[in-house]
Amino acid sequence: RCRSSLEVQDWLFSLMLHYSAIRYYFIALSTTARVAIGEREQPFEVKNIILNEVFKINSSTHSKIKTTAMANNLHILLSRNLSGVYRDPQRLIRDVETLQKTSLGRNLNPTTEPLTSNDGSVTPSVLVLNGTLPMVYRNVTYNIPIDLYLPPQYPQRAPIVYVRPVSSMAIKENHRHVGRDGMVYMPYLHEWVAQTHDLRELCVWMSSLFGSEPPCYARPAGAPRVSAASNVAASYGSRPPAYAQATQSTTNTYSPYVAASNSNNNRSREAEEQERRKQQQIEKEVAEANLAAKIAREESLKEAKLKAEQSRLQKDHEEKLSSMRVMATSKVEYELQVVFRDAKDDLRVTLKNQKLLDYGKEEIQQLLKEGEERKEELMALNDEMDGAVKELEGWLEAVEIQQQQEGENGNNNSSSQSSKVDQIALPVDTHSSQMLQLAAENAAIDDCFYFLDQSLAQKNIPLKVFLEEVRKLSKRQFTVKAHLIKIRDAKASNPFG
Repeated sequence: RCRSSLEVQDWLFSLMLHYSAIRYYFIALSTTARVAIGEREQPFEVKNIILNEVFKINSSTHSKIKTTAMANNLHILLSRNLSGVYRDPQRLIRDVETLQKTSLGRNLNPTTEPLTSNDGSVTPSVLVLNGTLPMVYRNVTYNIPIDLYLPPQYPQRAPIVYVRPVSSMAIKENHRHVGRDGMVYMPYLHEWVAQTHDLRELCVWMSSLFGSEPPCYARPAGAPRVSAASNVAASYGSRPPAYAQATQSTTNTYSPYVAASNSNNNRSREAEEQERRKQQQIEKEVAEANLAAKIAREESLKEAKLKAEQSRLQKDHEEKLSSMRVMATSKVEYELQVVFRDAKDDLRVTLKNQKLLDYGKEEIQQLLKEGEERKEELMALNDEMDGAVKELEGWLEAVEIQQQQEGENGNNNSSSQSSKVDQIALPVDTHSSQMLQLAAENAAIDDCFYFLDQSLAQKNIPLKVFLEEVRKLSKRQFTVKAHLIKIRDAKASNPFG
């Protein structure tokens, strides 16, 4: 019983491999028998039959199985060899799988290799997509071998791409986008942004740029091959050629791809060597039959290793699940303790606030009670004030009656008039009498200031006399005001004295 769709796909893939190996084995036996009885009229047709029978699988199904196998390989590499290397493994897996689903990344297989920079520094093993990138040059499709390195900082840092020419090819000198060591330089890599750039668009850019200006050309016969190590050593400390400089560089004398002319030469040589090839065909078919049996055995070993690896991964997965359960349980317990502690603190604060509210309620009730008592006292004082006002009104009426009587008597001399003026305000105590006299003196001094100012303005007195008089009156007025303040404070401290 399969537990997941991934296991189902692996099972189907292994079943098809078994089926192909068995068919390959029986076809090889049949071919060997036909060779033994002398049926070798069409050796190339027999070879094509073998290859067609071995790989006779539905194209869409084979593509899905291949994609699943590559995805499994990618997950195994990340979980076993590259654990903890990348900051965002989910983004890396998504970008690689998206690239492998396209025609450009179909032949790029994930593996691990250390990354050696041009300055000589070496990083730990990183994920490398190794294979070929298709490009179209003059309506002909060519495959460029590349190595696409994904640094540990991916996707924040751009990938590093190298062109890896085979022995029959060489890197074009002063190429605009490829250095002598095969490293690819292009605006898309220079302007790399993690949020907007990905591997699929990178391969689209490279395929387009390489199609307009191929980075490799066919090496002429007898030309010495420059090792990749010497190219890398020569490029240490150097910078890639500028785009304008690259366009003005000297053109190569060789054609970018002369595969077509080479194939024509091969056909002419095949015509000349047809007799020799017929003699060697029997040996080749026997060798291919042995190779088929060897492939079947290797596939059986690979299947056994794959099953062992799957069982190990399943065991690791169960262990991780167990550890994750323990971690989740402890985390939930911790979170519950935090929630309980917070609830306890909130309850404690609520009770404290309730006590404060009760205490405030008692204080408000006490203030209301005191306010009622003060209200009653003020009402009593108001009643007393009303009685005093009535008494004062009665006294004023008596004074008015007395004045009317005196007016009728016709006493109009100046002494009686002055006495009437003095009787308008009658102080009730000593402090009141003093305040009345001091207030009158203060007002008189203000009048003196006014008339002195008028006299000075009219030039009736000199300035010296004006200043002397003002100084004297100011000293006296200061004394009068200070005396008034003292009397006021005394009456405030003892209003009924």
